[in-house]
Amino acid sequence: MKRLINVLLFLGALSTVLFSCESHTNKTSKETYQSFTATPLQVKYAKTFSLDYKDDYKVLHLINPFNDKKTSYVLLQKGQSLPTGFTQSQVIRIPISNMITTTTSQTTMMEELDALDAIRGYVDSTYMYSQAIVDRMADGKIITVGYDITDNAEKILMSNADLVMVVGNSSVTAQSFPVIRKAGIPILSNTDWQENDLLGRAEWVKLFGALLNKEKQADALFTSIELKYNDLVKLAKQSDSQPKVITGFPYKGMWSVPGGASYLAKALEQTHVSYPWSETDQTGSIQLDLEAVFAKGKDADYWVNAGTTDNLQQILNKDSRYGQFDAFKNRMVFNHNKRTRGGMASDYWATGNLHPEIVLADLIKIFHPDLLPDHELYFYQKLQ
Repeated sequence: MKRLINVLLFLGALSTVLFSCESHTNKTSKETYQSFTATPLQVKYAKTFSLDYKDDYKVLHLINPFNDKKTSYVLLQKGQSLPTGFTQSQVIRIPISNMITTTTSQTTMMEELDALDAIRGYVDSTYMYSQAIVDRMADGKIITVGYDITDNAEKILMSNADLVMVVGNSSVTAQSFPVIRKAGIPILSNTDWQENDLLGRAEWVKLFGALLNKEKQADALFTSIELKYNDLVKLAKQSDSQPKVITGFPYKGMWSVPGGASYLAKALEQTHVSYPWSETDQTGSIQLDLEAVFAKGKDADYWVNAGTTDNLQQILNKDSRYGQFDAFKNRMVFNHNKRTRGGMASDYWATGNLHPEIVLADLIKIFHPDLLPDHELYFYQKLQ
């Protein structure tokens, strides 16, 4: 955590120095609510949720990216009566205090909002990077619920959970997890991973702010992230070079490259590089064989996100042909596995999801090292 704070302070100072001529203000609305005090949060980047603030309650809208259907929940203070137009099944009592989480991005947002005490359960500590949460799981303060929520419903019912947040996908519907729903425990589908923008993914912290009645803290956190991120985008544009970059690593004979409309392709564009598949319109990955990637990426200057590899020899052990890429020959292969625990848990997928400004700073340091001479890579490392 100390290392993270130092990086954030550095990026904050960088923003102040580079763009001090610009005025950045965070306007907050007058707090007029009767049963709670909240600064209404404005959702700017995220596309899969929105928030409405009424006189004395909040409404959370989740937009399913797989079918565009909207599901609405009313966020009520504990003890508050149900407003007209909603059913009991749509109610989430706030502030939440016993939440079941299922991804490291969810737990990271809770932790950075100083709400560790509100986490009641998590799937498994194997892929958890945060030592604070690992320790709480070991002490029993956070229970292990397993990866199959349905099979472990009884454990969740006994935990006194007031909310279960699951990973949203095409198979999760209003009929999923019937035992938990019948017990009156609300279930929210988290689709932050479907946002096609790094800031959109990070902005999900505002949803957690609304659930915790921590709007001011969530807004201040995101505003800081947004400011640093956008300043880094401006900084990258100052570079005279535009190196060519490939990303990814083959799995079972197929190489998944980010589509041109994906969050990663957009991030690469913002770092002022040339990406061979930038003109494609896919928001997800494109499956290609090695020959197709080699045809467009053999002369790439950099190769990033090389699967789970820790060194260059591991890449060659997979297939000696990978050594023919110029980026490999020139030892310009980087991976986001600098911060791991037990070889399994990666902080890139936890803190990196909430702090894209650090991810972007790392990428700019790799592609344009002269622009950030004092930045030390945080998530990424050069493979040897």
